[in-house]
This record gives sequence, C-alpha cells and structure tokens, in this order.
Amino acid sequence: MLLDQKPMRFAAMGRATRRRRGFCIDIMVAFAAAVALTVLYVNVVTWAQQPALVPWAIPPIPVGSIVPSGWILGEMETMAQGLAGHQHDFYDFVNESRWLQPAGTGGIDYSHLNEALPYWFNGLVPLAYLLDDERLKTQVHSVASTVLGLQTSDGWLGPEVESERNFWARAPFLLGLIQLAEANSTWTSPIVTALHSFNELANNMLRNNSQGHRICPPDFECYWGQIRVHDLMISIQWLIDNQASTEMEGKLLDNMQMFYDQSDYKWDKWYQEGTFLKVVDDPTTTNPLYPYLHGVNVGQGLKASAVVRRFNHDDSLIDASRRAVEWTMMYHGAASGTILGDEIERDMSPFMGSELCTAVETAYSFAYLYHAIGENRDADRAEVVIFNALPVMLTGDMWAHQYLTQPNGPWAAINQEDYNHPDGPFLFTTAHSGRATTFGMEPQYPCCTVNHPQGYPKFVTHSWGHVGNNGLAHLLLGPSKVSTPIATVECDTAYPFDHGLRYTVTSVEGFDFYVRVPWWYDSGSSDITIDGVTSRLSPDQKTGLHKVKVPAGTMEVTYNIGASIRAESRANGTVAVFYGNLLYALDVGSINSSSYPHRFNDARGSGLDSLPFPQVRDYYFNNTKPWNVAIDTSTWEYHGVPSGVDLPKPIFDYGAPPNYITVQGCEITWDLHLGVTPGPAPANRTCLGARSTYKLIPYGSAKVHMSEIPTL
Repeated sequence: MLLDQKPMRFAAMGRATRRRRGFCIDIMVAFAAAVALTVLYVNVVTWAQQPALVPWAIPPIPVGSIVPSGWILGEMETMAQGLAGHQHDFYDFVNESRWLQPAGTGGIDYSHLNEALPYWFNGLVPLAYLLDDERLKTQVHSVASTVLGLQTSDGWLGPEVESERNFWARAPFLLGLIQLAEANSTWTSPIVTALHSFNELANNMLRNNSQGHRICPPDFECYWGQIRVHDLMISIQWLIDNQASTEMEGKLLDNMQMFYDQSDYKWDKWYQEGTFLKVVDDPTTTNPLYPYLHGVNVGQGLKASAVVRRFNHDDSLIDASRRAVEWTMMYHGAASGTILGDEIERDMSPFMGSELCTAVETAYSFAYLYHAIGENRDADRAEVVIFNALPVMLTGDMWAHQYLTQPNGPWAAINQEDYNHPDGPFLFTTAHSGRATTFGMEPQYPCCTVNHPQGYPKFVTHSWGHVGNNGLAHLLLGPSKVSTPIATVECDTAYPFDHGLRYTVTSVEGFDFYVRVPWWYDSGSSDITIDGVTSRLSPDQKTGLHKVKVPAGTMEVTYNIGASIRAESRANGTVAVFYGNLLYALDVGSINSSSYPHRFNDARGSGLDSLPFPQVRDYYFNNTKPWNVAIDTSTWEYHGVPSGVDLPKPIFDYGAPPNYITVQGCEITWDLHLGVTPGPAPANRTCLGARSTYKLIPYGSAKVHMSEIPTL
C-alpha cells in the first residue's frame, strides 16, 4: 500500500498491535477452569498486546517532511554541486558498479564487499529529496529502477552469484531504499515488494546453515556482515513499523533473531568489563578482535544494542548502549565527536587519525540513539560530530575530502616518511600511502568518497520528532522547516554559530511544541518567548525537551540558549575549547597547493588528467602561523556573530565563520612524532618568547588545526 494511501505508522503513535504467535487459543483451551481461564486470558492478552517492536522514545518523521534552510541548506547545496552530487556522472565505482549489471556479468568495485554503490545510494537519496534536486532524483531513480529490476527470482538484491552471496552490502542499500519509499510514494510499493522477497530469501539462507552470514564465500570475511548486521535490521524494522502483514511480521522478527543469534560478533558482549579494550596493544588486522576495533565498525556499532532492543525487548540493552557510548568516547573519542581509529583504535594520542566514514556513521548512530532511547546527551553528540568532525574533512567547495583527520594536524600534506620507509614505522595503523590526510577525490581508500554524502542529510532527517499523540519536537538544532499533520514549523537560526532560534509556527489546532535544551546551557541566560510572554527553561531531565503549549493559528516562538566558553580535558594536560557545540581550534593559518587527483591504488603516480570535471583535484595544506602554542585559559574571550551579519555559504571554509575566541599564550618547544606530526604535548611549557594574543576558530573551518591545546 502506498504512503499516500495511508499514513506512516510509528509504534509510539498508536500503531495497531498484533498477536505475534498462534498459541494463545491452544493455551486457553488447555485450562478448563473458569477462574484459571480468566487469569490466563488477562495474561495472554497483555502479552499479545505488546507491540512487535519497542516503541521509539521519540518517533522520527518520514524523509521529505523536513527540509534544510539557512547555513545547512548552503552546505547541502554545495555538496550537491560538488563531488557527492557528480559521482554518478563520472566515478566508475558508482556509474559502472557491479550492482548495475546482472549478477556475475561485470561491473567494478573497489573490493569484493561490493559496497560502493550502496554507500553512495544511502546518502544520495536523502540529499536529492531534501534539496528537491531533480538531477539527483533522476540519478537515484535510475539506480533504484536498475537494481530492483535485476532482483533475482529467489529474491536476492545485488551483483553476487549464488555461491558468492553475503549480506553486508545489502544493509546500506536497503537503508537507501526505505528512505526513498518514505520520500516518494510512487516507489513505496515496489520497494516493499522487493524487501519482502529479499527477507523471504534471507530467512531461507539463515535456516540453511547461516549461508551468507556465518558461512561466506572463501575470499569474503564474514565478520563485515556480522559486526554491522544491526544496520540491516533497521530496514527490517522499518517494514514492521510501516508495511508488514501479520504473516510477514513473524518471519521478519525471526530473521532479526537469527541474524543476532548467528553472529559471532555482538556489541553488547563487547562493552563488558574485562572485555572492552581501553588501550589496544595490537592494532593490526590480524588481531582476532579487529572487527571490534575498526573505527567505522565502532561508529556504526554504537547504536547496535538499541537496534537489537527494539525486537527483543531486553531493557538491559539500554545500559549496554550507554556503556558503548561512554566507554568509546572516554577511551577512543575525539573532541570533535568522532572516534580515533586509523583504521584501528589504539589510544588517545593527538596524532591518531579518524576516517571520514567514521564521522558520518557515528553521527547517524547518535541521532538514532536519541530517537530510540531519548537521552539528551546523544543529541548533543550528534550535533558535535556534524558541526565539527564532518566539515573539517571537506574542502569548502566539497570537491575534495580527507580519508583521515587528526586532532592535532597543522598540515595535511604528503607524508614522505611513508614513501621513504615502506616497512615502517608508520604514523597510522593501516593507511600507509602517505596521502591519508591530504584532500582529494580518493586520498586513500574509496569508501569515504562514496559514504560521506549521508552526513548532512541524515542529520536533517533526524532533526525533528513526534512526542506523544499531539507533540512536535525540534531535536537536532539548526535551520530547517518541518511539515506534519500536526503543524508546520520553520526555524530561522544561525545555530550553532549563534544561539538564538526563531520559530514560525502554524497549526489548525493547538499542540505541544518542544525544543531540545543542550546539556551545557546556562539556565540564567536562557529563555523562551511565546505570544510576548517570556519564561525560563525547564527541560526534562532525560530528554532535555522543554514543552510549550501553542494555540491554533500562526505565531512566533523565540528561543535563546545561554552559553559560555568551556574547556574539556584531553590527554597530556591539554584542553579542547568549546562554545556551545562548536569546537574551536588554534588558527595556524592555511596555504594550499594542488595537483591532478590520484587513485587510491596509484598514490605515487602522476594523477588523472582526463576527468570531465576540472574541479576534481588533490589538495595539500600547510600552516602559515605557529602551531606549537600553549594558552592561558583565564584570558580567553568569545567574539560572537555581529548583529545583522549573514553567514557566508559555504560556512565551513577557512576564514568564513565570523565568530572566534581570542586568548593569550606563547610558543613552546614541542617535538614531532616520527618526525612528521606533533607528538603528545610536552610537560615542560616554558615560553620561548613573550606572550601574544592567539585566535581560536571553529574547528570545522580549520582544515589544518590544533584542537588539543596545552595550557600554561
């Protein structure tokens, strides 16, 4: 049934409950005594009325109902005009993908995982629809039509012949399909039909000795599908929430249980005392624990326990989710909100790298967690990643990106030591081409080329949610507009560059309007005004949501969030400096040069000189100001966005954000690690000269930077 024929059904919004098993009548017949039968009937009905899935804490809103505005619209338009929006035009791993050919007949990919097109599709669907970009819509429609048209008679989706089937790459592609089904009702019916057929086959494969999950082709590592299986479960749960028949629901629930039971890697088991590694002594791909240590896996895995809880109803997994987030960020987290793993986790060294893939997957996990469990800090964490870790790895025009970034990376140039010493020692655990921190089309492995487009769009699609039967909440703050049967709300704001938000609210009937209050807000200088009446904030202790009653009609709501500069402790006596959810880095200046783009497997070649888009270049950035600086935190001063100043588009380019922090400090002696990058901050911080005034700028705009700064 098409989306325009019935509304999307979310569990927390009164979705009809169903009886999941057929044994209720048999049980009742077995008990003849009237009293016993009455008691049993009450118990059975109570059990049967339990929804198939645990309801969302804050149900999400279908893709297409929320659109970006302001600075984030500018970022997404730039993304559409840059590398992400043109991969289908020229990038062979997308437009010549194996997914676009009958199984086993040709096409290319960068690995046997066959994940390039699925990654791209997962991000391009929401990018196309949130921008209402017909060119991008045509691309995703073409790919969806081709892939669904190539679905095999037994239900398989993808380019693998039967003997080569594995489940992993289905996960991102199906995530793209369910977004398309929400955004465009024309696609709902064929997508639902395809997903039902695929899940029928999956059920048979799992029952047949776990084919494609635990039993994989000889040259395929099963752990990729197992460690990331929760992403596949999300598409299954979407069917149950929205489009499953009673008969199919049982099979879908069985599939998720089998996927979980037949996985050798379970995230809830990893985040246990004595199992989880706070420091990794063997950061290699031969370590048996490697799947748990891979940075992108970790970013995806943060939401795993919450996904599993939705179908097994085990509330202990809430604690598992909390441990996953808190331990990961405590022992392997970057101040920018992402995870330190290059590609493998080690420790908290400031020269550790983080993949661009890790940033977008981590942001998605935090957003999912907030909707699933409803704990305020997860929403703040999602904002921190999107406002810092994502944009710092993209050039302003978004035609180039990094594979790895570092907390302290005052240059992003070729690492000659990797060139000169191919046997090591290496700066990073796996990325040894020497180009991992440079910006380009394919600066290292191509996964980040195709996976990064999901970052901004998924942030926007998760930025609003429903509360109860008559509530609408702004969750991930930023400029956007949401349209629902309850109300239409437009948020005009420069947040996070400025902390004033103005809402224009239109509703036929009154409703409950909620705004999320960040954990760091200053209660004394924060308020909300509606219909001329100003009041203090009283956010819910768990969700951080503050409720106001909005009457029918059109009116404005003004929301001001007070903030101050804060320092978060980092390793080796350093601090990360925040104002709100923006991280600030030492301004080390910026100068760059460029060359023809290089393929990931030809890092030392002359580059590609025949691409149809001359904007595709490799860029090498260096600092022009001192990086070896310690600061006196008692002297810092925040300089906000001047009144009446419009934010430039794109905003995350060097020199673009108008807000900054000044602070007194001095240069100190600071050694390089392996002769190529700043090592841990020294204990001796004797000034090499007189103190000076230094500038801290939004981290996302500082493509070269120092974000873990020693103090005097």
